[in-house]
Amino acid sequence: MSPKRFPEGFLWGTATSAFQVEMGRGASAKESDWFAWVHDEENIAAGRVSGDSPLDGPGSWELYTEDFRIAREELGNNSIRLSLDWSRLFPRSTEAVEVEVERDERGNICGVIIDEGAMEGLRSIADPAAVEVYREMLSEANRVGLTVFLTLYHWPIPLWLHDPIACRDDLEGATKRGWQDQGTIVEFAKYAAFVAHTFGDLVDLYATINEPRIVSQHGYMTERGEFPPGLNDPGPFRVSMRNLALAHGVSYDQVKRWDKTSVSDKGPATVGVVVVLMHYEPADPSIPEDVSACDFVRYMYNEWYLNAIVKGDYDLNLDRLIQPDERWPRTVKGCDFIGVNYYARWLVRHKEKGWGRFDYEITTGEGEISEYGWETYPRGLRHSLEWVYDRYGRPIYITENGLADSTGERRTRYLLDHLDVLHGVIQGGVSVRGYFHWSLIDNFEWADGYKIPFGLYRVDRETKERMPTESAAVYRGISRGNALPE
Repeated sequence: MSPKRFPEGFLWGTATSAFQVEMGRGASAKESDWFAWVHDEENIAAGRVSGDSPLDGPGSWELYTEDFRIAREELGNNSIRLSLDWSRLFPRSTEAVEVEVERDERGNICGVIIDEGAMEGLRSIADPAAVEVYREMLSEANRVGLTVFLTLYHWPIPLWLHDPIACRDDLEGATKRGWQDQGTIVEFAKYAAFVAHTFGDLVDLYATINEPRIVSQHGYMTERGEFPPGLNDPGPFRVSMRNLALAHGVSYDQVKRWDKTSVSDKGPATVGVVVVLMHYEPADPSIPEDVSACDFVRYMYNEWYLNAIVKGDYDLNLDRLIQPDERWPRTVKGCDFIGVNYYARWLVRHKEKGWGRFDYEITTGEGEISEYGWETYPRGLRHSLEWVYDRYGRPIYITENGLADSTGERRTRYLLDHLDVLHGVIQGGVSVRGYFHWSLIDNFEWADGYKIPFGLYRVDRETKERMPTESAAVYRGISRGNALPE
């Protein structure tokens, strides 16, 4: 039986993010909302966060050479997905850098014009030491043969834009409100322009934003309040989703404008977005209220954001009917691909909360459950990929897929089962161009700290030694052979 091969030029890699892996060795990044959030004593006491610190992390700020060696030599990967920390590059405010802001007839930001003078202003503010390390990091990835897939925003925001503690305690009275304010969109455009201008000779493949729904839901609409600023209100959730959609458009424009150098066949700039697509099913298909709640959750969490950035449909009241004043065509700039993060299946049931459409709860499925409490459900990957490709017609990268598994034994089956589904989807005509496993190494999993082990490699938190799990060897064989094992 011949092996199940993947297309020529398929990207095989792993995914990481700056805040989760960089600290632990070398300079720390303490000027972000997330750093303040996970160290806040009230948050720790309330159980919003674990009490673990990213200061004890894998230390990739200094050890990136070893990480890239592992990815290329030991895993046989040809690509790596990583992010930059906005607050490392700009620990000081860029708000004084003057730019021209374009708005549509409803006052929504639809463009930011940044000229050479503004770029010079950004250069004067950026931290030169951080710029130097990031250039060395990206150069090293290219040198060893890893195509860089760069995420601009993987969650931390500079403190000068978002004070999460003040917002938690009094959102209306706070002055630094992050994604609640359209001013953050303007500053994100400046940051995106600077990144493309400064590192564009080393990068061709960009994602503007990672998982905007997760940022919005877990920051503004969960009972635990685990993400900054820890609120539970559908109103701010919708504002955050809207502003993150607008932010994609203006940052897409900036990368296209300022990166003019190609380092691969994807250059000078292929720019998309990364969304998480979960597979949702009604808890009891025989109960109409569960079915209706599930339909609403699918729409709000999987579809709403993509409709906004691809079509300009901003369904702000979430009634699934796009009125004339909810069509914002001038905000649509482009989306060259869709990055899909897929992990699990969830069940949705109706639950009275007095929130109207938001009267639901989401619970774990009934199959095999991971150490993180997520149900393993490979068939959901097929549904998600076929749905998103049919609806939006964009090429796809699997930008995250993985399992919390402290031994690495269950991860092997998870990996093989999901890649088997992925191969079948590609054979069926869906354009999937790469797969990035989450994650290369165990890392700081946000509010849950270090208790959730997603890495193909364990990390000794004292020595920072990287140690392969059983599943690393399996992934190496797949990546090197560009095929599933026979």
